[in-house]
Amino acid sequence: MSTDAVDNFVREARTYCSFVEKASSLSLADRLRTARERLLSLYAAALSLPSVEPDDSDASPSPGVPTGWAGFEDKDVYWEVFDPYEHEDNEPVAGSLADDMLDVYRDITRGLTLWDASQRQNAIWEWRFHFEIHWGDHAVDALRALHRACKADPQGT
Repeated sequence: MSTDAVDNFVREARTYCSFVEKASSLSLADRLRTARERLLSLYAAALSLPSVEPDDSDASPSPGVPTGWAGFEDKDVYWEVFDPYEHEDNEPVAGSLADDMLDVYRDITRGLTLWDASQRQNAIWEWRFHFEIHWGDHAVDALRALHRACKADPQGT
């Protein structure tokens, strides 16, 4: 199963994963800027993934943290309201850019493993399903924090 939307998502997924795997070679300012660009492109591409049902194959295992993962130093922890529609007892909670980026990475990589094993329908299901229930939230939460971090120091100085 291949369409323009799926092919675009696969390209964005590979670009995102490559960024995460090589992020330690970038300065903090470049990591923040590139993380924002990569997450936004991946999120936008996921919106066009078709809804499919998986076959009965086993899921692929989650990968670990890439060797040399650099994180986001003093910009890692941010605060947010977990559910913007829940108003009672909705105290701010701490989030972590590193956790967000790596959760997205793990979900996307599982799908790429299936894709590369020619389990295309399962890969698409994996990406779409986990986008809706897991990594989409991490991406959106991280994007707000990344936007603020880049705005605070646009030149990386």
